[in-house]
Parts: sequence; C-alpha cells; structure tokens
Amino acid sequence: MKKALLCILIACTVMSLGLTPVHAETKNEKSIIVATGKDVPTDGHLSEEYRFPEKYRENAVQFVTEDGILLCGYVLGEGSKGITLGHANGWMVKSWLPFAERLVDAGYQVILWEFRNNEPSGSAEGEASNRWDLDVLAAAQVLRERGATEILSMGASDGGTATAAAAPHIPDLVGLGIFSSPSKPSRIGGEGKALEGVGKINVPAFFAVSTDDFAGNLYPHVEALYEACSSTQKQFNVIDSPDHGTDMISPEIPGNGYAAFPKSDEQKQKRKELADKLMTFVNEAFDKSADEADEGKTEAPISTTEIDKGKTDDSTSPLKADETIDRIENSNGNTTIYPLMIGAGAPLLLMVIVFVSMKHKKNKE
Repeated sequence: MKKALLCILIACTVMSLGLTPVHAETKNEKSIIVATGKDVPTDGHLSEEYRFPEKYRENAVQFVTEDGILLCGYVLGEGSKGITLGHANGWMVKSWLPFAERLVDAGYQVILWEFRNNEPSGSAEGEASNRWDLDVLAAAQVLRERGATEILSMGASDGGTATAAAAPHIPDLVGLGIFSSPSKPSRIGGEGKALEGVGKINVPAFFAVSTDDFAGNLYPHVEALYEACSSTQKQFNVIDSPDHGTDMISPEIPGNGYAAFPKSDEQKQKRKELADKLMTFVNEAFDKSADEADEGKTEAPISTTEIDKGKTDDSTSPLKADETIDRIENSNGNTTIYPLMIGAGAPLLLMVIVFVSMKHKKNKE
C-alpha cells in the first residue's frame, strides 16, 4: 500500500512540474548597436573646432539602420525620456551640442549622430542615399535600447525634414521639433514624405524659421509643414534674423564649429529666447505625456477588455508593436499563477492522503 501511494505521489509531482508553464525572458528586438566607446570611428578627419569633444569619447556609439548603413554618433545622459537631434546638411553633429548638453543637465537622454554619407558614418548610393528618415528611426531605436520609453524627435534643415518623414513611425513619440526645414525635398526621405509624416501625428509640435535665413527663403516651407501637421498642440515661431537651423538657438561659444556667431546683442537675445522657449516646449511635451498616462491608469477599466465607444484618447488607439508585446507579457505574468497553484496543489493533496492513510492503518494495528 505504501509503495503504491508513493509511486502515485511521484508520478503526480512529475506531471505537475511538466504542466507548469515556464516563462523565459526573451529579447523581442535584436540590438542595432554594433560598437561603443573607443571602438567607434570618429570625426578625426575634421579640424579641431569642428570635432566632437574628446571628453565624450566613451559616449560614442555605432549602430546600423534597417537598410544596413552604419551610423556613428553619441548618446549623452540617461533615463526614460529620450530625444533625437538630427543635424542640418553641412552643419554636422556638433551643431546640436550646446542644446544637447542643456537637455542632459535637465535629465534627458539624447542622441546626436552623423547622417549617412557624412563621415564617419557609412555611405549609401542611389535612392538609399536619400533615406535620412531611416537614420532617425535607427537613432530612436538606440535610445530605446538604452532605456528610453518615450521619444521626442527634433531636427534642423534637412535633418528636420527627415525627422518629419520618420515621425509617424517612431514608437512612443511625445513631441516633434522642426527648424528651417524644406518641406518637399526629393533628396530626403522622398518628395512629400515630410508633409505626409506631420499629417499623421497628434503630439505637441514646435516649428521655427527665420525671416532672413541666409540659406534661402524657408518660411513658406516651414509654414507648409506647420499647416500640414495634424497636431492640435502645435506652435509656429518666426524669428526676425538671418539664422538657419540650430544657429537659431546656439549661444556664442568659441570653437563651436558649424555655427554662425550672433552679430549683435539683439540677435544673441533672440537666440536665447528661442532656446528657452524650446526647452519649455520639451518639458511640457514630456509632462503632458506623463499626465495622459496617469489619466489612462485611472480611467482604464479593470475587469473588461471592451473598448468604450466614442473614445479617441491613447487608451483606445491602435496598439503599437511594443505596447502589444508589453501587454502580452503582463497577461502571462498574471495568468501563470493559476497553473502553478494547481500544479503544486496536486502533490500536496496526495501527501495529506498518504499521511492520513498511514495514520489510520497504524491505529488499526
């Protein structure tokens, strides 16, 4: 009798272990980062005033786009709030550095990189050479790999055009910043892609242009992007100055290559005012996202998956790929407990039966 009960107990225990679900944490996305620190090619081919500071050497990162182009850049700061900063064509990565450092001091994680066909990043030929929008998407992915859960994307001139084209495809986008950007260049992302892109987003958007931009009359271009933007929280900033792209927000810093110095105190003040306004925009964009997330947690139904008809907020919008993965993983975490309880309970119940049977038999003897 004892041997039979013992065999049954062992068999049930093995079965319960076999039926208990085992969930392993798996990587949903393959890393696109291929090198970091001193292993990353740098802009040593440039004269010193144009190079990225040596103190950031360990922040260097090399990553690959979805079409296989190797890009080189820098990730500064850390945290869940990430910001991509796309440079103007001819201004290069250092042009964003003064404002990037300000963002880092405020607690943001930022990425600055050289677009394709700009050394030390790799080159592409034919139509692929125009796909700067893919570079923006890759930069956003690097931030996500580094812990960012929300992305605000900004760009100057052609870098802004590429950012606009990429915007609707950036997961968890919370804001968009465009400076002196052409609206219909066939060479960046494809003709009309920037206008199409801003027409598909509904996040806070910041547009800025100078009236006397030395690079040309970009007012109608930025205005067209502003008008095409479907966001209900957008602003159009017009500055009476000759500044282009990041020059509009750059302070007078010696050695800041690819930046035109302000020629008057008035111009210097206008740059400072726009930079301060942009900083406020960035803070408010992330704060708004946090507020909406909190409201969603409060209002979300607990015991049903039915979507309320008529709602148009983020809680009823189509799921992003990462949200889908997260919700599935969370669901697995909640439902695993029941098979575990059943699996562990069966042998426990048999142990009690064995104990009672043996005690009952002993009493009879």
